[in-house]
Amino acid sequence: MGYHLMPALKNPRWELFVQGRAEGLPLYKAYLRAGYKCSTDVAMTSASALIRNPKIRARLRELIDQLADKQMVTRETLVAEYEQAAALAHELGQPAAAVSAIKEKQRLLELDPVQKNLNLNINATFNQLTDDELRFEVASMVNELRAVKGQPPLALPVKKEEKDNG
Repeated sequence: MGYHLMPALKNPRWELFVQGRAEGLPLYKAYLRAGYKCSTDVAMTSASALIRNPKIRARLRELIDQLADKQMVTRETLVAEYEQAAALAHELGQPAAAVSAIKEKQRLLELDPVQKNLNLNINATFNQLTDDELRFEVASMVNELRAVKGQPPLALPVKKEEKDNG
């Protein structure tokens, strides 16, 4: 993205070799595809030596970085693709496809209400609690539910012992 682009290597075979390697070819296949005429064994040995050349390595690193930049998928690129799909669906008179693209964009941007399951384990014996303790426990459970919904907690009632000690 913000790096200095070096020109193609002056040796056209080296450049073809690097391009093949950047595309994911094994060293010996990139070597043969670059136009070197030799056996597979010789290609393996020669390619291993060629890849150690600092100019080859620098150019390969640059090409790999360029490919990575082109293939980078971000939320922004996906949103742009969904916007294009929605626009095309509108142009083609396919409202269902447009709505589908809009819903996917909404999901991607996390703007839809997500259904969350909450499991509450109630292991207390409420008949053994004082009224203050019961109010406190119920308010705590309400705050757990509010947290799941992304809402701020409510102030918990102060237990009687805390009032007496405070």
